[in-house]
Amino acid sequence: MRIGSSVANDKSIPTGERLYPATWDEVKEVELDDALRATPAQRLAWLEEAMKLAWMVGATKGEKEP
Repeated sequence: MRIGSSVANDKSIPTGERLYPATWDEVKEVELDDALRATPAQRLAWLEEAMKLAWMVGATKGEKEP
């Protein structure tokens, strides 16, 4: 069985016997659930971090530090 093949992580294989603990589809579902459950304060904190990162890498040239 090749690493990265769809057979390596087939959902029909019991979780304990899979090569990886989760499939990409399962990970995407969990990430979406987390994003939808985020509070407004958590979303604002994420946005502030993203803006600071953008400023640090120069994506917001000409603007002052946040």
